Amino acid sequence: MCESVDVRYVHYMEHPDYPETLAVGCVCAEHMEDDYVRPKQRETGMRLIARRRKSWAGKKWRVSQLGNHFVNIEGFNLTVFERAEGFGISVARRGTDRHQTGRKSYPTRDSAKAAALSALLWAKTHL
Repeated sequence: MCESVDVRYVHYMEHPDYPETLAVGCVCAEHMEDDYVRPKQRETGMRLIARRRKSWAGKKWRVSQLGNHFVNIEGFNLTVFERAEGFGISVARRGTDRHQTGRKSYPTRDSAKAAALSALLWAKTHL
């Protein structure tokens, strides 16, 4: 809204009295929400995820007896397995019977490994 071009992380703001979604920076989001804590928290979270995505590619995966690539991290087991349409992902909370197998197929093992970070982030709040 202030027409600043130095916005790195965009906050999308909606209001019932305004027909369009506004794309603003953190400071504008603070003013629009009249909240000087949550926009900074959201931005900090996004920065951490962006940093984590960069380091995720170098993650060391092991190979199970069945030939599936897996990694145990933060109390979860992430597994990349071959399926008819490519590769799939499954995530399980270690020490429990809670698990989820993704429906989406990825064309390569590496693309499934890259997507496994999103599965981990999802599992942390859902499993």
